Amino acid sequence: MRNALFEGGIEAWYFVRATGFAAFAALGLDMVVGLMISTRLSDRWLARGTAVELHRWLSPISLALVLAHAAVLLADDYVRFDVLDLLIPFITPYRPFATGLGVVALYVAVVVHASFALRKRIGARVWRRLHYLSFVAFAGAAVHACAAGTDTAHTWAIVLIAVPVTAVALLVGARGAR
Repeated sequence: MRNALFEGGIEAWYFVRATGFAAFAALGLDMVVGLMISTRLSDRWLARGTAVELHRWLSPISLALVLAHAAVLLADDYVRFDVLDLLIPFITPYRPFATGLGVVALYVAVVVHASFALRKRIGARVWRRLHYLSFVAFAGAAVHACAAGTDTAHTWAIVLIAVPVTAVALLVGARGAR
């Protein structure tokens, strides 16, 4: 039996799931906005500067939610993750490949996020190449969500994962077609 995180019976496990899905939704929205900027589809609805600011705002929100997801994992005594499990990919006994992909996806997302601040120093060409890593982070996060999560048999979870994945795939196709 899991221990309650707070009085009232709210368990850490619920927060783990909620922060994980929220992080994936934020990352998916960040990817969609970024692709809409690069395909110029966002120009129909938002001024380019507003779309770029939204994209820049979603990136740290995604990272904060992932860090909250990891922090709450430390509080869940059902699986009993320790700090090393969350920092070193593929060493945890709980679904090591899927969990490791989540850790790698986080590290890649941090690199992409940091590239925003370094764009002037590293140049637009290197920045753009680093930015392609966002697809690696997103794919890793999607596989992590499907393979490490405990809710992937539920329709609501399938939809929460499939909608951003489908949107990103369609926008990548639109980008490739131009």
